[in-house]
Amino acid sequence: MTFIQALYGSQYYEITQKGRDGNMGRFNGNIFLSAFVVLIIITITGLTISFSERAAESFERMVSHIIGYDSAKTTGKLLAIPVMACCYFIIANTTGSKKNFKKIIDAFNLLPVEEKKKANKKVLLPFFIVLGLFFGLVVSASLEN
Repeated sequence: MTFIQALYGSQYYEITQKGRDGNMGRFNGNIFLSAFVVLIIITITGLTISFSERAAESFERMVSHIIGYDSAKTTGKLLAIPVMACCYFIIANTTGSKKNFKKIIDAFNLLPVEEKKKANKKVLLPFFIVLGLFFGLVVSASLEN
């Protein structure tokens, strides 16, 4: 089972177990995958900034040039909302399209029940690893300041 099969399949499986329309699994999977991609982008950016002073200066100049000098909270919202929307749009029209979702679910439904039940773990493990890296970067950055 691939990561994508586990992601969409686990969403589909959970929703259909509750007796609801499994197609909501597509939306949930697209949202999760979009958030995961944004988290990966932010984590990679954070790693690059933390290991390269030149990259940190370039990033700071770029953000201040685009947005101006404002609070970090506002800057985060202004950057995250369009990036999340863009990621969702791309994912919903490629990997998470209706056609691909049907293919993924058809393959997922052929798997044994034991493997279907493991799908959530297969999705959450990489997510929590990236999330842990992100929080580690945040903590180390706050300790430096």
